[in-house]
Amino acid sequence: MHKKLMLLAVTAAVAVLSSPPQVQAQASEALSLTAQAVKELTDFPALGKRYTVDLTALGGADVRQIKKAAGLLQDALGKARSGGDANAVHQLEMATNYAKATMHKEARLSAEGALYYLCNQAGGQPSDVCDKVPKYGSYVAP
Repeated sequence: MHKKLMLLAVTAAVAVLSSPPQVQAQASEALSLTAQAVKELTDFPALGKRYTVDLTALGGADVRQIKKAAGLLQDALGKARSGGDANAVHQLEMATNYAKATMHKEARLSAEGALYYLCNQAGGQPSDVCDKVPKYGSYVAP
């Protein structure tokens, strides 16, 4: 009986100690997918002009880009649900719903909010993504 309890305790300890890296990896993947989605939803800068035309490039308001970002946000939501911050999951749910409704600015703002919470959870790493996350709600191109 005592050996069975020890075996159960050791098994439980191994399971608990082995799960945090997997959860951390899921959160890291959610962060990178969300950053990709924000990039897809970003409009091109107008460079001080009323409009710019680049026939070969697709902007954030293009429906194809919004659908692509919606898929990325859906994947990020799946990763974040398995150990992500509750606020990040909520923001990703909103961003996914906005992207599915082709509302690219709202989707981008919510995705940036999710990035903020995911970066806080990851301790500000990776710095190339987390340093560009707006701390307040603003629609500013990175």
